[in-house]
Amino acid sequence: MTARRRDICQEKLPYLDFCLVQADDLQPITSEVRARIQNLTKGGAVLILAKAFIDGVHILMDVHNITRKLAQLTLPAEGGEAPEGLRLWGEVVRFNRLEGEGAPCFQVEVDFIRDKPVKETRQRTMKRLTRLAKGQPAPE
Repeated sequence: MTARRRDICQEKLPYLDFCLVQADDLQPITSEVRARIQNLTKGGAVLILAKAFIDGVHILMDVHNITRKLAQLTLPAEGGEAPEGLRLWGEVVRFNRLEGEGAPCFQVEVDFIRDKPVKETRQRTMKRLTRLAKGQPAPE
């Protein structure tokens, strides 16, 4: 898959923080990296990452690793907000390498876990993610 029509790898897009987490308790297993939001899907998000590895861990599930990959997305904080209220979790369901003009980038699709976080917090965070993806400022 290529990104020839427009260079998605270099495009300025809204961003959030992305890390891989353990399946049983959703504790981070990698550090956070900056991911750009390409678009939102009905049940998740499509992100652009500069690298396929975080702390030596490959984002894509491969032949030798049958463990499903779960990710934590943390939206940027505004003011003095705690990041705990700005997180969503999901399963990595698709991974593509895109060829950019200068360097490749990696498109990652995440389907959100429906019961994490609790409903009210999840709805508020999803609304904020939608505003962020559209490039709209959050209300004060």
